[in-house]
Amino acid sequence: MFKRKTALPARPPIPSKDEIVDDLTQATPDDVVFKIDPKTKLNLSDVHGMISLPDLKDPAPRDQSDDLDPNQAYLKVASFVEKMNHLEKYLTELERNKNNLENLEESLLTDIAKVEEEFKKRSET
Repeated sequence: MFKRKTALPARPPIPSKDEIVDDLTQATPDDVVFKIDPKTKLNLSDVHGMISLPDLKDPAPRDQSDDLDPNQAYLKVASFVEKMNHLEKYLTELERNKNNLENLEESLLTDIAKVEEEFKKRSET
């Protein structure tokens, strides 16, 4: 009557970006992730902004009936890869700007030290 529930195995960890990219590079051209329905004739450029990824803060449990069809899965993966590329570009730009600010800070501190030294010399005379 009151049977103990079977313990389910733990959900596998979410793959890293490198693992996803590695999987995509090892996929064959006939892999389902690369197939597009010829009726829709969508290109990667058509995908931009069409799909909103689910909010990762509140992951809802999924069952097998929620699986996407191959076209939707491809569009989501393509959108994800495109967004990751944009993020990498912005990260590179941010690092460059950070380095510029650090250089400006060093220059400013050097100039401040020179001005203070000049002020001391003039105030002594």
